[in-house]
Amino acid sequence: MNKKSVFDQLAQLSFLPLYTKVLTASLQLDVYSHLSADISAKDLAAKLGWNESNTAYFLEGLTSIGFVVKNDEMFRNSDEAETYLVKGKPEYLGGFIQYYIMNEGSMPFDIVKLVTEGPQPMQQQTNDQSLDFAAMGAMMRQAQEGYRQKELLDIIRSLPENKTINSILDLGCGTGLLGMSVVKDSENRQGTFVDLMPASIIEESANQMGLSNRIEVINGNFLTDEIGKGYDLILAVSVALFAKENMDAFLKKCYDALNPGGVMLVISEAIAKDHTSPWDMVMGYLPYYMQGMDMGVLKNEVSESAKRIGFTNCEKRTELLCSGIQDIDILRK
Repeated sequence: MNKKSVFDQLAQLSFLPLYTKVLTASLQLDVYSHLSADISAKDLAAKLGWNESNTAYFLEGLTSIGFVVKNDEMFRNSDEAETYLVKGKPEYLGGFIQYYIMNEGSMPFDIVKLVTEGPQPMQQQTNDQSLDFAAMGAMMRQAQEGYRQKELLDIIRSLPENKTINSILDLGCGTGLLGMSVVKDSENRQGTFVDLMPASIIEESANQMGLSNRIEVINGNFLTDEIGKGYDLILAVSVALFAKENMDAFLKKCYDALNPGGVMLVISEAIAKDHTSPWDMVMGYLPYYMQGMDMGVLKNEVSESAKRIGFTNCEKRTELLCSGIQDIDILRK
């Protein structure tokens, strides 16, 4: 991101909460799925049972930020909105955006108190019985589908080893949709999926993708439980932060689980050691740091550990992914 001047940031700051509210509303209403072709505000309101005048104002607001194009009295998606915000498109990002806006907005962090008083008492989760895992799984599934699957597949397909990958391990897989997109990319692939998420959530993802006979689920903690052996590819997407207390032990465990010539893919936060860049990762993890929680993987933390424990080749890429600027470490045994 090109850094704007302090004045430019301050001048637009007062409207940022409204920008977020309007964007969130547009995703909740799924307005973009109805704007692939020109339509008037009047016809859209009639079609969906919305208020006509406010539908027009809403579409004009989306036009002002470049998500919608207006021509006379007709509205349609901008080219990028058509690509990223229409449900069912292969690069759909709407579910991911909704999930993270809701997740970040629900964080119980008071920055003023953290600065003036220091770390605050954290509300304790009662027990697993209080969690609606079905609803959580559905939300997380939306966050993992579409563009995030394509993004990961593009990385895997770029590897010279891609055609020889048959056995995959997905660590901290959530609902499993990311790793399953890699399994589905070749009819010869099998996948093992590890997470504390109930196995039924991961199995439902496999059912949706037609992969029930090609996956195994390990319901457990990938840091402390057995993860098996004999893998050609291990995926650790945004989970290396949980191994920060002993990165060497985590990567050694993965190294031992790989076949000779196997590859481990680690996607992590790439936060500078002085915590000043990249801005998106710094902002995202700032409340956790202020709460005394050592989260977020630092730049080169993975690659330096990988070299210590014996990976023969450590390739690094730093790219802007949909979740922000990330390090992509490709570790070869």
